[in-house]
Amino acid sequence: MGYRGKALDNIEAMPTAVNYALLEKALTAFEAVKKLLTIAQVAFSPENQFRDTRKTAATLSYFAYYPSRQE
Repeated sequence: MGYRGKALDNIEAMPTAVNYALLEKALTAFEAVKKLLTIAQVAFSPENQFRDTRKTAATLSYFAYYPSRQE
C-alpha cells in the first residue's frame, strides 16, 4: 500500500468530529487565501490580471469540441 493509502487510513481512523474540524480549518484557510487573491487581483491593471486556468481550459475545450458555435 502506498503513501496515499496510509494517509487515508489515518483520516478514517480519526473521529468524525476531528475530520469536520480539519475540514472547517481548511475551508477557513481557503477563504482567507481567496480574499487575499481578490485584493491582489484588484491591485493589478486589467492587462496583468490573473487568469483562471480552469475557466481558460474549459473555454478552450468548448471551442475545440464545438467549433461551429464560434461563428
